[in-house]
Amino acid sequence: MSPRNADDRGVGHADGAGRALVLPSSVRWAGWLGILEGLAGLAFAVYLVTVAVSGEEDTTAQFVGAGAESIGYGWGTALWFGFFGGVVLAAGWCLSTGRRWGRGPVAMLQLFLVLISVYMFSSGRPELGLPTAALGIVGLVLLFNPSAVEWAARRYGR
Repeated sequence: MSPRNADDRGVGHADGAGRALVLPSSVRWAGWLGILEGLAGLAFAVYLVTVAVSGEEDTTAQFVGAGAESIGYGWGTALWFGFFGGVVLAAGWCLSTGRRWGRGPVAMLQLFLVLISVYMFSSGRPELGLPTAALGIVGLVLLFNPSAVEWAARRYGR
């Protein structure tokens, strides 16, 4: 293992002051949550591609181009969910294994989930908004509790 890799890991290695870095369980749980959310995003992308290929695409959401041909949004949405699902999956794995990279993308997804839940509540769908908000809040608490913040700060020698 090269010195760069040793510095990149958060488990069993020392910070700049020589103190051992121990990955808090809350950070590991946040990583696992990110992995599950990333897998859900990838699964939804596969579903959208399957629906688009089968010709059963939702025709109520279309873009009409200059040539009057309508293009459904299934492919673009599948690409979006596939890309970001993959990023969050990789970030969750890095976070759950104590690597430096991963906390930002997982935290951003949790913030987005909280904001999306506000839209769900305002749209009269509290049965969707409540679990979405709970998931986002749990993720934020896991990433921003005192032990997780201290671990993240010590990774950068602070």
